Amino acid sequence: MVAPVEMTTGMGSTNVPTHFVNIAIDIQGVIRFPVYAGFTSGLDRMGLGLLGQIGFFDRFNVEFRLSEKTCLIQVPDSPSPQDA
Repeated sequence: MVAPVEMTTGMGSTNVPTHFVNIAIDIQGVIRFPVYAGFTSGLDRMGLGLLGQIGFFDRFNVEFRLSEKTCLIQVPDSPSPQDA
């Protein structure tokens, strides 16, 4: 299957080819939800990737602890029906 491609902008780059597909995100078996996600090699040179604000950061409180190289994701107590 070939994922649709859109040109995106972010992290100082413009016109980055990004492939979008529907996937399910599972956070350690605690919660699972569908999201339309974009994948790109445009961030390869930076050695990182970051989930978008719509579909992830709008659902959870996220804290990055760079000194510990960890990320804390606070899962809501009562997920909405769309999160089931």
